Amino acid sequence: MQAVITADIVDSSSLSSIQTDIVLNAIHSLLDDYKDVRVNIEDKFIISRGDSIQIELDHAAQALNVAMVDVRIAIGIGDIEIKRELVNESSGSAYINSGRMLDSMKKEKRLFSIKTNNLLWDEEFDTEFKLLEVILSGWKITSAEVVYLLLLNYKEKEIQEKLKISQPAVNQRKKAAGWNGIDALLKRFEKLISKEEQI
Repeated sequence: MQAVITADIVDSSSLSSIQTDIVLNAIHSLLDDYKDVRVNIEDKFIISRGDSIQIELDHAAQALNVAMVDVRIAIGIGDIEIKRELVNESSGSAYINSGRMLDSMKKEKRLFSIKTNNLLWDEEFDTEFKLLEVILSGWKITSAEVVYLLLLNYKEKEIQEKLKISQPAVNQRKKAAGWNGIDALLKRFEKLISKEEQI
């Protein structure tokens, strides 16, 4: 089972060309960071129309971890029946699920959503993702910075050194970001999807 993440940058039309370049460079950098730190992630991605992103992941269980960026995210879980060199030319239920979900999210003004071939999963994750959106909306840049490094598997000591802050400051930022809840969601997501992949 694979995953396709389809995303667009929220309110991209209000960004200047310089701001758009900064955001797109950050997205490229983010995906490069994931490939450097998480060697099991083999992804292909494309940015089209200036603000639309599509990422193909061979390991669906990593989809939520990769998706934790400030864009509107639709995760489609399923199969990729036809894999081509360019992501936007591949097809399968993961692509269909992801694309359709992104279209419906724009109307509902959602930031995170998922569509799988399992209705119970969809219902569970819909509730959890709504709570995740509330948590993310309260983030300050300092908390987001720490969560970003945690998602890249940095240890607290490494974060302390990288950000040049104290260990209590790292803990405070984790707490302010709601990291315990986010980490529990990431583990739940990975456990469910990994279990299905092994069947």
